Amino acid sequence: MENAFPKSNTMRLQKNNGVMFYVFPQLERLGFVDHGFSTRFGGVSEGYHRSMNLSFSNGDDEIKVMENFRNFAGALGVDVKSMVLSDQDHGTCLREIEEKDQGKGLIKEKDYQGIDGLLTKVPRTALVTQHADCIPLFFADSKHQAVAMVHSGWRGTWGEMAKKTVEGMKTAFGTKAEDLYVGIGPSIGPCCFEVEQDVLVKLQEVPSWKDQDVVFQGNEKYRVDLWQLNKRMLQDAGVQESRIFVTDLCTKCHPQVFFSHRIHGNQRGSLGGMIAVKQEKI
Repeated sequence: MENAFPKSNTMRLQKNNGVMFYVFPQLERLGFVDHGFSTRFGGVSEGYHRSMNLSFSNGDDEIKVMENFRNFAGALGVDVKSMVLSDQDHGTCLREIEEKDQGKGLIKEKDYQGIDGLLTKVPRTALVTQHADCIPLFFADSKHQAVAMVHSGWRGTWGEMAKKTVEGMKTAFGTKAEDLYVGIGPSIGPCCFEVEQDVLVKLQEVPSWKDQDVVFQGNEKYRVDLWQLNKRMLQDAGVQESRIFVTDLCTKCHPQVFFSHRIHGNQRGSLGGMIAVKQEKI
């Protein structure tokens, strides 16, 4: 089955108990981080949710979705009860997660709304965001052993979500940008992210924008490179270029492996990005 998965020069495919997911080797080497980005494989959902659907809001059986989360958590080495789900609204709001928040969105009700980014330094607390073309951003502060998991589509990019996460981690943990490692995960790539002029005009308002981020397609259509725009935004916020790892996996190009809103519309599941601090400092 592994032969059906796209090869990547920046991420590594892993399999654990039938669950297939991608990781950034550079984040693994930090030693204090558990993380991963799911694929469609390793769950129990059926039909167009098949099989690793990680969303309760798209019509799937809740019992099966919960089993999918258990499978995903087990494959990544975390307790499903420690997972905390975002409540993404395509905005730029962040929430610092404490130990008492563990389980929210899964086994506890969420008491927050419109949260696209989660951050924590609490060990064994797994932060989860959901995706189907939008960019997952994985943040790890090597000095303070703090992490963040972020959902950023074009609206989040327009709102400078990546930069705001750097600032949010500084406020919460004293994070310095030069101590950050950031992975830009599987999402719709510059090969496929096509927009009309109204969206292009908004993205051109981003201070980190460069004209090289867009290719004119004709018929008032444009292809935009959100990966590089987010990378440049992180660099402008002070993150070292050598510590920013950009995926080469486009979700729209590989609908057999990833859910893609541009391909599947509303008849689809959702993917999950997860990051956690492994354990107490020694």
